[in-house]
Amino acid sequence: MILEKDNAARCARMAKVRLSAEEEALYEEQMKELFAWVEQLSAVDTSTVEETTAARAAYLRPDEPVTNEPLAQTLVSQFNAQQDHCVKVKKVL
Repeated sequence: MILEKDNAARCARMAKVRLSAEEEALYEEQMKELFAWVEQLSAVDTSTVEETTAARAAYLRPDEPVTNEPLAQTLVSQFNAQQDHCVKVKKVL
């Protein structure tokens, strides 16, 4: 990522956060340090490093829903508001 002078200010605008001039300067410096560290990591040759078992396990899990109808009915029955065999909750925005 190319660092520009107003990166912190732009990030703050996207996050709808107001920053003081001191905070902008602080975050700019922290972002520069972070991206410099990422560049150092990117320079490391990992082509000879073997994948660990934990990394492989993440891709072996079957992507299938687990269904337990009795448990689902028990959980839904604990809520006051229900609709079409589902729990009805307030809108969250």
